[in-house]
Amino acid sequence: MTWLYRVLVAALAGIVALCAWGYGEATRAPVVVRYDVPLADWPAGAPPLRIVQLSDVHFSFPDMPEARIARIVAQANALKPDLIVISGDLMGGKIKDIDIGNLDVAVRPLTRLRARYGVFAVRGNHDEPYWTPIVLGRTPIRLLQDRWVDIGPIVLAGVDDITGPRNPATAPRRATAGAPPGKPLILLSHEPEFFQWLPPRVDLLIAGHTHGAQIVLPLIGWRRMGDYLDAHRRGLFAEHGQRMIVSSGLGTSIVPLRIGVPPELVVITLRPYSVGRNSGTDR
Repeated sequence: MTWLYRVLVAALAGIVALCAWGYGEATRAPVVVRYDVPLADWPAGAPPLRIVQLSDVHFSFPDMPEARIARIVAQANALKPDLIVISGDLMGGKIKDIDIGNLDVAVRPLTRLRARYGVFAVRGNHDEPYWTPIVLGRTPIRLLQDRWVDIGPIVLAGVDDITGPRNPATAPRRATAGAPPGKPLILLSHEPEFFQWLPPRVDLLIAGHTHGAQIVLPLIGWRRMGDYLDAHRRGLFAEHGQRMIVSSGLGTSIVPLRIGVPPELVVITLRPYSVGRNSGTDR
C-alpha cells in the first residue's frame, strides 16, 4: 500500500498545485490585447477610434468581487478609450455561485467607466432578462437590445442574448434595420454565433462568451464547446468579407480557474486603410 499511498498523495498534490496556479491566473490583472482594424468605409477626415471591450465579468465569489471589478475599471479607463463596450455576462456562471450581492453591486463599479462616446452593453446568457434592463437603466450604461445608436464616426448596434425568445438568426437584421448609411456599422453581441448571420453592411462583430475555453492544458487541449465555438474561441477572424473579434473575457464560468488563457481587456482601433499599420494583434 505504500506505493499506492505515495501515488495518491502525489496526485493530490499535483491537483492542488494546478488549482492554485489556475486560481492565480484567473485573478491576475488582465492582459491588454490590441487589434487594429482598417475600414474601407471610414469617414473622410475622421481620426482613428479606440474601443475598449470588457466581456464576461461574471461577478461572483471568490474570483470576481466588487473590488476586483473596480480595479479592472481603473485599468480600462487608463487606456483612454473613445468608446467602451461590455459584451455580456455581468453575473455568476459557476457550478455553485456564492451570493455576495446582486446585479446592482456588480454594476456599481462599472458605472465609473469613462469614454468620450459612452459605455454600451449587451445581455449575456447569465444576465437575467427581466432585471438586467431595469438595473442598467438606472446607470449611464446603455443596454442595446436589438437596436442601434449613432455614435460619432460609427453606428453601433447590439443584439440581445442568443437564448432569448426571438429567432437569433434574424437578430442582426433587426438590430441594424434603419441604420444610417455612410458610416461603419459595428455589431456588439455576447455569442460569436451571430457572425454566421451578419447583414452584408456590418463591418465588424465584437463578441465574447467563449472565455477562450478558459482552461487549455498541454497535450489535453480544452473542453469542447461545439464545432463553431471551438473554431472561434478567441481572436480576430475574417470570413465572408467581414470581421469578428472574440474576447476571452475577464471572469470565469463553472470553476474559478484559468489555465493557459489569462483574463483580458481588448483594445480595438478602427481606422481608414490609408493610416497606420496592418491589421493584427499586439499583446
